Amino acid sequence: MHHEPKFLAMAEVLNELGSEVEALGEVFCRDAGFAGRHMRELQAIDLIAQKQRVLAAILAAGFSEQEMRRISLDALRSRFCGFLEDETGAGEAAADTGNTGEASLWD
Repeated sequence: MHHEPKFLAMAEVLNELGSEVEALGEVFCRDAGFAGRHMRELQAIDLIAQKQRVLAAILAAGFSEQEMRRISLDALRSRFCGFLEDETGAGEAAADTGNTGEASLWD
């Protein structure tokens, strides 16, 4: 798939959102008391920003398999590996319901 303008525009918005979410987390971290009480939530904010940036890179690269192989976040890698042609267990990963254990951040 080639780099369509609509995907590039989506990637740009995802990158902007990632930066904004990250900046919000940084503001919260300035208050040591708040950060100490809400460390798990701040980590969740950081993970959201990371996921947005990974998705932006995939979109900007036109959904290239090469970009999908570069995913370093396990939470997303497991969900995208089913779309790679030469990976084993592709059907299982493509049918993944998305439960990657991140809900434990809110337990």
